[in-house]
Amino acid sequence: MPSNVQAPILEKLNQFETDAPHSWDEKQEPRKSVSIHTLEELEAKLAPKPEKELKKTEPIRTGQLRKVEVVSKPESRVGTEPVIESGAGGAVRSVKENIFIVRDKLEREKGGKPVKKLDPLSGFEEKSPPSGANSVVLYTTSLRGVRKTFEDCTRVKTIFELHHVIFYERDVSLHGEFLNELRDLTGEGVSVPRVFIKGRYIGGVDEVVELNESGRLGRILVWARVERVEGRQACEGCGDARFVPCLECGGICKVLVDGVKERCGKCNENGWVRCPTCH
Repeated sequence: MPSNVQAPILEKLNQFETDAPHSWDEKQEPRKSVSIHTLEELEAKLAPKPEKELKKTEPIRTGQLRKVEVVSKPESRVGTEPVIESGAGGAVRSVKENIFIVRDKLEREKGGKPVKKLDPLSGFEEKSPPSGANSVVLYTTSLRGVRKTFEDCTRVKTIFELHHVIFYERDVSLHGEFLNELRDLTGEGVSVPRVFIKGRYIGGVDEVVELNESGRLGRILVWARVERVEGRQACEGCGDARFVPCLECGGICKVLVDGVKERCGKCNENGWVRCPTCH
């Protein structure tokens, strides 16, 4: 039967039929048989596969490395000497073996000077108030007539209270004998406050403030081993005034003897006597 399709088109159609993709069954590859027929084949199938060997890395060049020795620090014990670790080799040595300390010690021994610890109080003038050689004594005033003087006295007392130091305040406005003591110690025309620590004259408010701000006051108090107390404990008898009114004359400084008024011999010029509780 004649066809109306041209010859080139027929050739193309024939070519498509020959180049057409195969079916799925034709394209699928045949599977490998996994059937097991013997016990040996089953054991070989279940046996773990050997791990691949790790690649060996190249050896590190030892010529570029420095040898480091680690020295364990000895345990700290009570009463043992402090130790330091030197930079060379990490060896542990005592502080006493420090080259600078040893050299200084040898120089002192050659010069005939004994090795002594530095006393922070050695730079202050030795002046001891009566009954105040082993304590902290403050000469102050409670009068507010001169405002700056009163504020300076309060500031000095506050500094020692912050250090929790037990100090003995001697108010020159309550007892004239305290003012005479201060004049004998420092000279005429002296002003308050004035501070004495363990028989050494420290100075006034400017010296105490400077020592406190630089940290030297704390070291002085530690060296002097002054008495300390936690919190302020005021005397129950006088409220830390150190004086109470005279019970003999009632604070008027006059007593009647055989009908004649005489000066009371138990109180001071202000009609005060030492507090029997804290004195």
